[in-house]
This record gives sequence, structure tokens and C-alpha cells, in this order.
Amino acid sequence: MNNDTLLEKIQNQIPNFRDLAVFNQSYIKPNMIYRSSSPIFYQSLELLEDFRSLGIQNIMDLRSSIEIGNSSYDDFFISAIKYNWIHLDISFPPYIMAEKGLTHLSLYKQFCWYTLFYNKVQIRKIFSLLADDLSYRIIIHCHAGRDRTGIISSLILLLMRAPIVNIIQDYLATDTLTKSEDIEYILKLVEEVGGINAYLNDCGIDGAVQQKIRQYLQP
Repeated sequence: MNNDTLLEKIQNQIPNFRDLAVFNQSYIKPNMIYRSSSPIFYQSLELLEDFRSLGIQNIMDLRSSIEIGNSSYDDFFISAIKYNWIHLDISFPPYIMAEKGLTHLSLYKQFCWYTLFYNKVQIRKIFSLLADDLSYRIIIHCHAGRDRTGIISSLILLLMRAPIVNIIQDYLATDTLTKSEDIEYILKLVEEVGGINAYLNDCGIDGAVQQKIRQYLQP
């Protein structure tokens, strides 16, 4: 079974599973990073073999401990793949939004702002992992594969200098709940702090680490 057929088979099983390069093959190497909803509900030996056939060796789980407590990987599955848990905090407490004067924003924009600026330690861990060649090939997922996964995917694509229109296209490909104005707001927040390089520097990811990631992922 070739990679395209195998990818289609997995996509028919797991919602929002796709190669991050699908809309950006001129900017990011295919078959390196996959974005997805949680594969947990579809665990099987057959799925594990399909992942192996694609060369997938790593999973990055962005969910909370509560989500993991409700649904976790089976021992047989997790023992056959390198599992990385990096909890993105998406609580955006109302008092912080009030302190920052952001309560006038929609709840989703508050979520985006908080995720970007109150998860800098987690962002550093994510991009430090991507700077290790042993991390590839990898699946990045949250629960639905839409919001948290969408933000991280957008940051990676920004680092790879993908055009804004392509990043928006990838974001909107998830489902009907994603809106152009939401991803545009995320990109605007990054631009306001000086762009992706400045944002990642502020998270503790210096230029040398950023360049290493680009070297691994550039086509």
C-alpha cells in the first residue's frame, strides 16, 4: 500500500488526520508532521501498523490531565510509540482576562490570546522537541484536532515561512467550526509581538533552535 492510499485509509478512520504539509509542500517537507484529532478512540493493532508503515514514531498529546483521565492510550499502543505529553492550558481564567482588559473580546479570541501568551513554557517544550531529529515523524493532537492543534500547527507553518493564505487554508480544512477571522486573529497577535521569530525567542526558543527546526522540515 503506497503512502497516499495509507493516508487516505487513516483519514477515513480518524477525523482531522492530515499531513501538515498538505497545503504547504513548498515550505514544509511531507511525511514529517501530522496533525490530528485524538487517535485514542481508534486504537488497534492495525492502526499501529498503519502508523509504522508511514514511519510515525512519535505522538505529541496536547490535552489536559482530565482529558487523559477520561480517555488514554492502551498499554500495547503506547509501548510501541514514543509518547510526549505537553499540556496546553486553555482555561483562560476570567480574572486574567479582566486584568488584561480582554473581556470585550469573543470567548474564542480570549482563548487564542491566553493559549499563546500563558503557555510559553509549553511552547518552548514543543519547539524544543521539534528541534530533535528523533522526534520525527510525529502526530500532534489535542481532542478534536482543531483549536490547540490548530494554533501549534500555525506557529510551525509561520516558522517555515509559509504564506498566510496557506496557513489559513490549513486551519479552515479542519471542520465547519473553524473561521478565517479566528486564525487571522492568532496571526495578528504573533505579528504584534514582532513576528514568529520574536515570539519564539520570547518563549525561550532562540534563533539557533529555530534554524535547526527549519533545516529538518524544509523541503
